Amino acid sequence: MGEDRARTRRIRQHVTAREHRFFAVVQPGFERIAQDELASLGARDAEAVEGGVEFSGRLEDCYRMNLCARTIVRVLMRLTGFRAERFERVREKVAAFPWELYLAPGEPLAVRASARKSRLHHTGRLEEEVRGGIAERMGEGVMPDAARGDEGAQTVFLRFERDRCQVSLDASGALLHKRGYRHDAGEAPLRETTAAAIVLAARADAYDGIIDPMCGSGTLAVEAALIATGLPPGAARGFAFEAWPAFRPAAYRHMKGKILEPLMPPALPRGRSILAFDASDAAVVAARANRDAAGLTGCIDITRGDFFSLPRPFEGKTLVAINPPYGKRSMAGASVKSLYRRIGAVLRERYADAGYAIIVPGLECEKALGLPYDRKILFMNGGIRVAALIRDAHYVT
Repeated sequence: MGEDRARTRRIRQHVTAREHRFFAVVQPGFERIAQDELASLGARDAEAVEGGVEFSGRLEDCYRMNLCARTIVRVLMRLTGFRAERFERVREKVAAFPWELYLAPGEPLAVRASARKSRLHHTGRLEEEVRGGIAERMGEGVMPDAARGDEGAQTVFLRFERDRCQVSLDASGALLHKRGYRHDAGEAPLRETTAAAIVLAARADAYDGIIDPMCGSGTLAVEAALIATGLPPGAARGFAFEAWPAFRPAAYRHMKGKILEPLMPPALPRGRSILAFDASDAAVVAARANRDAAGLTGCIDITRGDFFSLPRPFEGKTLVAINPPYGKRSMAGASVKSLYRRIGAVLRERYADAGYAIIVPGLECEKALGLPYDRKILFMNGGIRVAALIRDAHYVT
């Protein structure tokens, strides 16, 4: 009993009451957008680096980033770092760390190592040494080995760079694009985190109407509606930090409730409209199911329609967001370049005063589109190198 109280005091002193350094993993290409978002959510000293954003905060800040951030893939808590040129040194340093303050006994444990330009480059051996060091420290409280792909496992990440080791603990669990609403993703879907980053980069809040005319499973429209309503994207899912010894369920429920209660029932700002349509009946069914699962039934109008034949659905300040079918999603017998040529023609003829965000797979399709843009964000989607071309309407500053 006294041992438990002493451990609780140590957790409060060394984990709960102090500030930590975190790393938010981000889809490469969207680091600056994620930096701005995390700073707006209260992250301190947020700094964009290759592949992510470094920031400082307390545990409640970590919880808030997982719950509310739309553009990040995973949050890691930085635990310790050291230099090692021998495997024995890795085990020794890991065993000296107070794991009992960060990992709960009995929980499945996964260890994932990467190494670059280091003497110790055998990742399998590194993972063994880390697991052995944690077991040595925790004694009989060591966790069972987690199978790869077990999203409920506590995961320790080890990154070696030029013989310098960084040890981190995963706070997220399942990757953060898994919001919990998308049950039908369609072919080569756009990840939710990427869709949200594109919507934010396009400054969607400056427009009265958002149109997704090739909606597929509806990801762009759903993420735009989540942003417009303010609903936190992680409200319907759990996180790895809920298994940490420092986690206090009642305090987390209180924080989550304070965020959610003013947003219920969800509603778009007055005068805002979001419309999604697709020429495929199956896509419309999938998009509606995902919209409803996200709790946004009354916020997005989803219907069947052909972008090339439909008139402009509404006037006013309009943003057109398009993820056309390319790669695996491309239509049989249709030239992808000709598809982009037709998209460009429709936007010039019917949406000349609108802003747009269009995903384009390569320079040939970009040339076929034939439209000017203000920003170009390069990234990978479905194994294909693509770009988001974003043009602000003249009234967006």
